[in-house]
Amino acid sequence: MENLYKELRSFFANDIDLNDLFDSEAIIWIDWREYDEDVVNYFNDMMDEPIDIKMVSNGKAYGDDIVLQKGDKELQIPYVDEQDRDVTIKYFNDFVKPDYEVRWFAESLGNDTLGFTVLSGAEWANLEDEFGADTVRYYFEPINLESNMFNLDMNEVSALLELRENNR
Repeated sequence: MENLYKELRSFFANDIDLNDLFDSEAIIWIDWREYDEDVVNYFNDMMDEPIDIKMVSNGKAYGDDIVLQKGDKELQIPYVDEQDRDVTIKYFNDFVKPDYEVRWFAESLGNDTLGFTVLSGAEWANLEDEFGADTVRYYFEPINLESNMFNLDMNEVSALLELRENNR
């Protein structure tokens, strides 16, 4: 995990450029068709203290639900009619906070494969203190339970791309 932080810090310090960041191990690329349990495993691979996952039968047509567990803390991801990458990412992120935080690599906005990274809460705070919260958040959007990433329609994507262009 320390290497991920160093790569992001190098980017913000202008030691590596955006193209290098795209190709770095600091970004996990998730396709909109990924299996949700794979998404959780990708995030776990970026964390020093991975979350235990298990699949539980729910009797629904889409298949089993994902249950996240760490110590005494447990969460069954609340899917509605199907597993959904946005729901998985949002609830995983909420579950691991404040120890870790998943952020969306905003440069991937508008693609069907989106970039994400995971750092500790302290590492995100250090980057924001050193380089400014607005700068860090311009490239790595915090995720909350209301966030839409894969589920944005084209009008929303266009509006966000325009907003990003105006905030450069």
